[in-house]
Amino acid sequence: MKFNKFVLLATIMLFAVAIRAHGDHGHHHDDEEEDGPSDDNVINMNEVNFNEVITEHDLALVMFFAPWCGHCKNLKPHWSEASKSLATNKKVALGKVDCTVEATLCQLNKVEYYPTLVLFRNGVPEPFELNERTASGIVNALTSELLPPITSVETEEDLEKLKAEGKDVIVGFFDNDHDDRYTTFKKLVTPMKKFIKFGAVINKEFSAKHVKSTPSANIYTKFEDSPVVPFTGNFEPEELTQFIRSSILPTLGEINEHTYKKYDGCGLPIAYLFINPKEKEATETTVAEVTKIAAAHKGKIVFCSVNNVKYPQQAKYLGLSGSKVPALAIEISAKGQKFLFPEDSEWSQTAVSEFVQQYLDNKLVPFMKSEPIPADNSQSVKVIVGKTYEQIVLDETKDVLVEFYAPWCGHCKSLEPIYKQLGDYMAENPHVVIAKVDATANDVPPELAIRGFPTIKYFKATDKKNPVEYNGQRDLASLVEFIQEHSTQTLKFSKTVEEFSGVEAESDIDEEPEVAVKKNKLPHDEL
Repeated sequence: MKFNKFVLLATIMLFAVAIRAHGDHGHHHDDEEEDGPSDDNVINMNEVNFNEVITEHDLALVMFFAPWCGHCKNLKPHWSEASKSLATNKKVALGKVDCTVEATLCQLNKVEYYPTLVLFRNGVPEPFELNERTASGIVNALTSELLPPITSVETEEDLEKLKAEGKDVIVGFFDNDHDDRYTTFKKLVTPMKKFIKFGAVINKEFSAKHVKSTPSANIYTKFEDSPVVPFTGNFEPEELTQFIRSSILPTLGEINEHTYKKYDGCGLPIAYLFINPKEKEATETTVAEVTKIAAAHKGKIVFCSVNNVKYPQQAKYLGLSGSKVPALAIEISAKGQKFLFPEDSEWSQTAVSEFVQQYLDNKLVPFMKSEPIPADNSQSVKVIVGKTYEQIVLDETKDVLVEFYAPWCGHCKSLEPIYKQLGDYMAENPHVVIAKVDATANDVPPELAIRGFPTIKYFKATDKKNPVEYNGQRDLASLVEFIQEHSTQTLKFSKTVEEFSGVEAESDIDEEPEVAVKKNKLPHDEL
């Protein structure tokens, strides 16, 4: 599932924060910041002390940053304050790495965006997400990380206490803690703990009061219509993960910048209901009707509502007009498929129910988002739209270089004249097609995993399934060199790049990155 990242970019960023909890060891701390002296407990990390810091603490939270990064600057005071609050906790360290100085260290840690946050547990990196970007949020998050990964449940009182902690809970019921299935259950804690708390019962008699057999599991939710959801599948990581992801979602919840990550990766098709909360009476009726439909198909489709006033672009991303409510679209993100309830059809509970059933019966044709096919596509840079993607890109007689761009992307705009030059220069080699596609207005295969703009990929005539991503300088000479390296045929040119352009081609990489940097240190706009 993709809750249109183009819509959320302004409000959702992945922030990275790191926390140093005590100041009595020999690591160097920042004595002065740009705005004066600092008395925090943050470790300034480099290639010399990095491994020592992450291995000598139970937890080391490290922020990889760049001095020019506005998001890093905004986070700085909270980060500093959190380090002071945790100063007496010798199990935790806060550190930071300046990627403009420690480029190799940042590359080794796969830093792609600023700030990038990495939590090291006894020297081993693991997923971490900071939900509340304040000092207290940082402190609470790290304090929580120090708790046992699975709460032992021995009595009804233990179970009720765990359920009362304000978060959905999954409790596994086992005969012993050396069962392979208990190990499987335990391995889910790290990737799933941001969504749900884990508890375990290792007692046959107590388990018999709650489940029919062991091993088994129950999820205890805050939803009145499904307070207890039993697990009925096999104790396999994939099945348990999907069980958790789908069970913690309400029958018809609201998806927004605070909740979308719960829906992301739930493993089920998602039906988006677009509503206008300002039309209170009509909206209440619509929500009540669709809730009944959602309840009838729970476990097969996840339903959610979207505020169309706040997120009209989400509707447009899915292929809807964005101007009409109520509206409904079903998305299978893994396949890149979207199914739209016709906006010109009469809206009713019966009509929507029939539409959903037709989808489940595989009777609907997926919608393809596509701009109109260009009437004239004779220019040196070919324009790809959704309907012509396969025809142009997958042509096995041609090598095809494709720029995936967004109209609002500043770095794409900087690249445009250089890319036009490239198309003109490559015209002498008809086996190579230089092309571009607006990835915000046209569907492209999800397996391409376009995560930033611009993204440039080279599709060889002999291997269309494994395109080569371009990670070099964005200038004419470098792009030509890349094509020469991967071309399936020998290239011929009547002029050198310098002769063709008249002057040395300019690169767009001097522009300060607006949002993100990729591994090649080139700026991209994040999706």
